[in-house]
Amino acid sequence: MNRFFRVIVPIVFLGVLVFGGKALEAEAVPVAGVVDVYPRGALLTMKFEAAADMEVEMPLTLDREFIRVEGGDGVTVMNFDAKEVTRPGWIPPELSDLAQEVDKARTQIDMLVSRAAALSQGIKHLGESLPAGLKGTELETFIDAALKKRESLELKASENAVLLEKAKKQYDILKGEFDQRFPGDPDRMLLLSITTEGKGSITVKAWTDSASWRPVYRMELNSSTGEIKGTVGAEVNQKSGITWKGDILLHTVRPRGGINMPEMRPLVVDFLEIAPSAKAMRMEEALEMAAGPLKDLQDEQYMEEGLTDVTMKAKGTVPGFGKSIRMDSGRFTEKSDVSLVCIPEFSNEAWTVATVRSSGRTFLPGEAELSVDGKDTGVTMIPARSQGQELRLPFGTTPLVTAEREEMLPTTGSSWIIKGKHQRGYVITVSNGLSRSVKVKVMDRVPVPARDTIKVQDLVLVPGPAEKDEKGFLTWEVDLEKGKSKEISVKYTITYPSDKELMFR
Repeated sequence: MNRFFRVIVPIVFLGVLVFGGKALEAEAVPVAGVVDVYPRGALLTMKFEAAADMEVEMPLTLDREFIRVEGGDGVTVMNFDAKEVTRPGWIPPELSDLAQEVDKARTQIDMLVSRAAALSQGIKHLGESLPAGLKGTELETFIDAALKKRESLELKASENAVLLEKAKKQYDILKGEFDQRFPGDPDRMLLLSITTEGKGSITVKAWTDSASWRPVYRMELNSSTGEIKGTVGAEVNQKSGITWKGDILLHTVRPRGGINMPEMRPLVVDFLEIAPSAKAMRMEEALEMAAGPLKDLQDEQYMEEGLTDVTMKAKGTVPGFGKSIRMDSGRFTEKSDVSLVCIPEFSNEAWTVATVRSSGRTFLPGEAELSVDGKDTGVTMIPARSQGQELRLPFGTTPLVTAEREEMLPTTGSSWIIKGKHQRGYVITVSNGLSRSVKVKVMDRVPVPARDTIKVQDLVLVPGPAEKDEKGFLTWEVDLEKGKSKEISVKYTITYPSDKELMFR
């Protein structure tokens, strides 16, 4: 196979490099200077000085079918080959310190086991028959001395057993950490053999599946001004066995859709029918989730956006042994409108919501640590948003502002549900326990008929909502002085054929 024309991504080499048959010192082993990281996998790129005949030892986490070696100015790569070889006891240089700790722990166990055997043998000898010819005082003296010696040995054996138990636990911890961090198979490796002509540097590129990343954010809200100061970065994890140090390019598919805060859906009233099979439901959901057309993305300082990919740029060091590293990529500021939103159907407490009407950047979906006025409020998920789209972020609940819904008797009849008629009424009590006046947005919903034979009648809303749409969503804007409450009442009647049964979905 000719791999000269097989292009894959950046590589990082771990292990020992041999130039002209001479092994390179561990501290001289190169690291990946450029890495392209994808949601599942990474391309590693490394440069080093060329030699006529070279051998590079690498962990098996690198895919030998996707390795490429390129010559630089003045260097021609004549040929190269990657193959698996046996190398018992091979240890990546960056794990050498941990390997020494494991060896010391193992040596300590061996020493304590030997001491336990010696003590056991000594105790056994003391239990054997007495020396012949001892009588009277000599015999008593011998027995007393033997008892004291046995007590001393028993005490030492007990102390040794405790130390041995601790040593075994310490060894198990260290060995477990070593095994967890070790990339690939400790008894096998990839050996890359390279033949070159000329003087200069060569570039080695390879692919590893042992890498991943996800966007992370930190957002600080000023509740008075609505300003959001944010930091965008990435949490990177890789176990290629090769350290990355330099430019980290984080790739992803471009964002589309997504929301975070629970939002009300229309309350559709329909006839109860036999549910479709689980398979049919999964098929319907899959069709609803099908991707729509993509919109063009705009450029941004710390991101490069294309039609099918968004690349976030970072710089730093990522060890090659499974440790998650957080890296900052850039900072941003957004202007938002801050409001208190109550959705009593889901929660009594109000949400502190910051709404960015038109975002100045693209947001990749990811985890965000939130704070309001310098106080941490929790963690949420940022939805995917393109530049110019609206972004609504809940920064936590406000326990002293509440909206509680209490059912009340229907306006007609003596039962909530009469055949052919469904009546409902409830009161929403909005309360402000803060030391200042607030404006609260209260959101609710009323049923929307799915069929002409279902009617929603006698709808009474007091006071009238500020907004009401065809989906049945209702929004009130309530001004509340400190320590005050206001009530909102909702009543309606649903009529339908008496031979049918209602369901709400």
